Parts: sequence; C-alpha cells; structure tokens
Amino acid sequence: MNEQRSLNRRDFLRGAAIAAAGAIGLAACAPTAGPAAPAAEGGGSQPAGEQVTLTFIVDTINEGHIKARDGWAQGFMEAHPNVKVDHQTLPNDGYVTKIQTLYAAGTPADVYRYLQEVTPIITVAEKQMHLVLDDYIERDNYDLSDFRPDSVTLYQWDDKTYALPRDYGHQNVYYNIDLFEAAGLPLPTADWEDTSWNFDAYLQTAQALTKKEGDRTTQWGCLVNRGQRPWASWLYNNNGALAHKDDRGVATDSAMTDEGSVGALQFLQDLMHVHEVAPRPDLESELGGFELFASGIVGMMITNPSAVNQFRTIETFKWDVAALPIGQSERRGSGGGGTGWAAAAATKIPDVAWEFVQYISSPEAELDEVAVGATTPARISVVTSEAFLDPTKPPAHAAAFAQAQEYVVRDPVHVLWPEITQRIYTPKMDLLWSGAEDAASVAQQIKDEADPLFARES
Repeated sequence: MNEQRSLNRRDFLRGAAIAAAGAIGLAACAPTAGPAAPAAEGGGSQPAGEQVTLTFIVDTINEGHIKARDGWAQGFMEAHPNVKVDHQTLPNDGYVTKIQTLYAAGTPADVYRYLQEVTPIITVAEKQMHLVLDDYIERDNYDLSDFRPDSVTLYQWDDKTYALPRDYGHQNVYYNIDLFEAAGLPLPTADWEDTSWNFDAYLQTAQALTKKEGDRTTQWGCLVNRGQRPWASWLYNNNGALAHKDDRGVATDSAMTDEGSVGALQFLQDLMHVHEVAPRPDLESELGGFELFASGIVGMMITNPSAVNQFRTIETFKWDVAALPIGQSERRGSGGGGTGWAAAAATKIPDVAWEFVQYISSPEAELDEVAVGATTPARISVVTSEAFLDPTKPPAHAAAFAQAQEYVVRDPVHVLWPEITQRIYTPKMDLLWSGAEDAASVAQQIKDEADPLFARES
C-alpha cells in the first residue's frame, strides 16, 4: 500500500546497527585522486581510456523498472566505451540490509537508490557516506531548475548536496466513482486549496458509503492506510506532527501528544472501531488493502501516486483521485518526499559516478520510469507532461499529483529516526490500530519512550 511499508522491519533494525559499524570502514575507504583530478570535492578521476566498472545497485520496484535500468546501463556504456555498468537488482526485502552491509564492509555501490527513511540525510553528512555533488554541479553548470526546489532540498544538509532527486511522492485519496454515484454523493475535490473537503466531510462520506447486512459489513466507506507517511498525513492536516524540530531542522522531541496529533489519531481509530466505516487491521491484513478496494467493497483509500499503474488494472469500475481532507490546519500537508540517486564517497571513479547520476536523473530517464509506472517525477517538466498525465488513462485528475507536491511534509530529520520509528512509533501505533488503547494513551507512551532517544543525538 505504501512504498515505505515494504521495507522489512528487521532490515531497518539490522541496518541501523550495521550503519553504526560502517562508519569505521568509511574513513578507510576515502576516494583516491587520479592524475587528472578535477577540482570537485572528494573527487578523483581515472586516466582517460582506462576500463572501469561502475556498480549500480537498486531494489526491484517492478519488472518494468529493471528493464528501464538495463536500458540506462546499455545507453551509458555506448556513450562511454571505457565504462562497464554492473547493474544489480536486489529483492525489496533484502535491499536495505545489502546496502548497509556494503557500506560496513567499505565497498559500497558506486551509485544506488538512496532511501532517507533508512539513512537520514544528517547521517549521510556526518558519516561522509555520499559523494558531495556541489563542486561537480558548479564545474559543469548543471541545471537544477527543472527539479522541484523542495525535492533538491531533501538531499542537502549544511549547504552541501548529497544526491539528486529520483521522484517526489506524497499521499492522495483514491476513490471508487461508481460507489459515489450509486450513493448519490458529490465527488471529492482534487483541488488542494479547497477546504470544504475536510475531516467531517470525509467521515460523512464514509458513513454514506458503508453498507451492512445485519451485523456483517458488506461495503466499507474507507480504508485506513497504516503506513507511516499515510497516517502521519492526517496529523499534518490537523495541526499536528510526528516530531518538533529546531532551527536547523533537526527533530528534538516527539509531537505526538500535541492536541492536533492526538485528535487526528483518535479520528483514525474511530473510523475503524466507533463509526465502523473502515475494516479493522486483522481483516485488512488478511485480504489486502488494494484488493479490498479493487474488489469494489471499499469506497476510499489513501496511498501515493506510484500506485497508479496498479489501480489501472481495475476494469470493473471507474476511479479517480482527490486531495487529502483537511482538519484544524490552515494548510494541507502530505507525508512523502521520495528517493534519490546517490554516489558513494568511497567510489574510486567519482567522475564516472557523477556522470551516471546525471544520466539517470535526466528528463529522459524520468520519462522511462513514468512509462513503466511506480514513480512520481521530481522534474517539473515530467510531472506536468502529457506522458505522465496521460488523458487516455485514469485518473482523470492526475494533474492533482503535481499540485500535491506543493504540500509535502518531509520525514523528521534525526540520526536515530529509523530506530525511533521502528522501535517505538510503529509498535505503539499497533495499540491504536487494534483498539487496545486510545490515542492519548498511545501518544503519551510514544513520547515517553522516544524523547530520550531524540535528546541523545539532537
């Protein structure tokens, strides 16, 4: 349902431990400068014409992406005859561990898909994990203006750039048009500036869509996505947050006990356990969130634009996308951010790695990924292109994906955030989802346990 949820919990915890150990190995693997090294920070270059191998490691995503990346590798090798691109595709459930293990061993991939929810940007900077790109950008007059500015900012820390954007995702409401029409309901707005689509309207719509036969629910109004970015979006729309932050943007303590956060969490729990308009976690886990929607018995669900190709497999009813409902906030917010393309600081071929990062971040490469689905382009020219919007295919309001990018709220920035979210936030939230404890109690437990970890490294 949410890309973030596909990362195995054990991978996160194991990866955090490996990353700590890997800091020792990184210092011993600093890049070496060749005889014709440019003035780029951390840079070096191989002698002209020398045969080199560039390792490019990415998780599976989908089969179409593997073929697209194979095409990138082939195209780059044709343009650079002295370079062999070793494109390695790893299973999603082993990707995190493999990347962290390679860093710990001092042999990271030259270029890889960087996930901030696994390795926060502040950790990348402090451990000098990535090739710093600013001198290369300046040297080559590389134009960043086509990227959304906030997508570039995701990969910058203390005025240094550590990756280029691959995508820039967020959350949206997907809804079954046929069920809305059958219930005589107005379709929800796709305009992120329209405040009439709020928490109350969402609940009333979900209630109108829910059907029962005796004690058995035959149709649910909505589904609660328990991925962190989806549920955090409800907090952002209700004047809440996952964490407070200082002037540098570093998370300082949990914001889960803030009034807006608690209110949003209770709203989500009540959708399942009080109003009974959403399936409870056990049923959703058994049947699958998308499968419930695709079967036509769930009217609304929240997920990111990368799921569009999956939704396009639905042939039995019409569907579209809408903005997230707004609560007490003055401005909407959506959990997201996306992933980036990064080169390792330890690469022995930094010039080649930089050239390849540029190549796979190009408009043409983003269009390749659009063609095979499961991406939300970071380039303005691509996210507004006909290829991405594709008026011949649903959703009719695909243009809302570009507008929604204006409302992305990034994950908290803290060196221990992956550990905090996996050890504390996620398991404690299970108490909320199951109905075992109310939102105020769950939020307090999270804050009590998380704040000492926030303070340890803030």
